[in-house]
Amino acid sequence: MALDTEEEQVEKIQNIWNSYKYLIISGFVVFFGVYFAYGFYTDQKIKKTEEASELYQEILVKKRVDIDGIKEKIDLLKQNYSNTPYAARSAVYLSKLYSQDSKNEEAIKELIWASENAAEESIQSMAYYNLANLYFVTNKLDEAMSSAKKINTIGFQTLAKDIIGDIYLKQGNKEEASKSYLDSLQSYKGRGDMRKILQNKIDSIGK
Repeated sequence: MALDTEEEQVEKIQNIWNSYKYLIISGFVVFFGVYFAYGFYTDQKIKKTEEASELYQEILVKKRVDIDGIKEKIDLLKQNYSNTPYAARSAVYLSKLYSQDSKNEEAIKELIWASENAAEESIQSMAYYNLANLYFVTNKLDEAMSSAKKINTIGFQTLAKDIIGDIYLKQGNKEEASKSYLDSLQSYKGRGDMRKILQNKIDSIGK
């Protein structure tokens, strides 16, 4: 079978181009459109994150007694930068300040927001853990248990099982409390005071 001459090959290419040029051009337009749109989106996301980071640092250096000023900046983070990690982090921080002033209901609201909007699983788990503790001290045990059981991060499992044990114990369920404390102890890899505290809780139930 004879090979096509150079002129025949050129003619075939021209025919293909004439037949599919609009499709080829459209393909290139779509490709570059997506490419530049993605680049723009990435740049905007980085810019937003940097702005949120600066605002978060401003919050941390503010005097803690200026809680209204802190809240104003945190509200700004929530409104304009809710997709960044710093919005939920700031809500957790504000909840801590409220808790220190015994404003538990305000602290709970901030933690609920953080748990529902956190961009980081670790911050979400922290919010749920703090929420469980606040519900526990305000005797809202069902809410405390619900929050504690939503903690998914591996690094928080020791704390989650511990607070679940506390809730069971406060409910009068010593058997489940002991199991939770034991689970917490087994998940704890350190050798610090936490191990002693958990062991003391287990031993006190057995007495």
